[in-house]
Amino acid sequence: MKSYLALAGLALFISLPVMAQRGGPPGPMGPGGPRGFGREFHDQKLVTGEPYTATVTNAIVQQLAGGNSIQRTTTGQVARDGQGRTYDQQTITGGPLAQNGPRTLTFITDPVAGYSYVLDSDRKTAFRRPFKPHDFERGPGPNAGLRHQQSAATETDLPADSSSGVVAQGKSRTRTIPAGAIGNTQPIVSTSETWTSPDLQIVVKAVRNDPRFGQSTYSLTNIVTKEPDASLFQVPAGYAVKDGPGRGPQHDPAQP
Repeated sequence: MKSYLALAGLALFISLPVMAQRGGPPGPMGPGGPRGFGREFHDQKLVTGEPYTATVTNAIVQQLAGGNSIQRTTTGQVARDGQGRTYDQQTITGGPLAQNGPRTLTFITDPVAGYSYVLDSDRKTAFRRPFKPHDFERGPGPNAGLRHQQSAATETDLPADSSSGVVAQGKSRTRTIPAGAIGNTQPIVSTSETWTSPDLQIVVKAVRNDPRFGQSTYSLTNIVTKEPDASLFQVPAGYAVKDGPGRGPQHDPAQP
């Protein structure tokens, strides 16, 4: 059961802020880097009639005292079909789920069939939960108002960029947490730059700098605006389908 809870926890951790199809600013920060940075740009809004596939890259650089640093890069594939189904595959190279080597997880959201899945390729298991329309329309978190009160933000437009293969409109945001707001002796200034494709309604690039957590860079490359292979949005043959906690029978993936 512990292994299942770890996997379920990861799925929640990196899928709660999912938002590539909204143009809003990145979500909340967590220890060691942005919470779910990258996954926060996916599946927030149901978009139909605009299929695409792309390579996704997430890079985090955190500077430590004494000249040390932590650098992590994750690559994967993302896709959306004309019916609004989404696919996101990521290879995890650090943390408790990758103690024995890289581990690949795949996230599928299928509003047509009415389910979302997390595929664990190591265990050949698909963890399933019912999909509800409001899953694509999450509002701000319970601390959104507090975060707003603690910081002031300014926003400016950036030149359009087409280096990803599609035209994307950019915005720059600077957020300042005043001295004393969270126990800080001096103001904390963080910046983010986000480029969004108005046609595909996805974020194609985002760069965030925060002195507490370092720099995070998210980017889509090799964008192809064609209907992806339908098999991407299906649970592969040979996978066991199991329901998650609170959504049906609970199972330990370590058990047959």
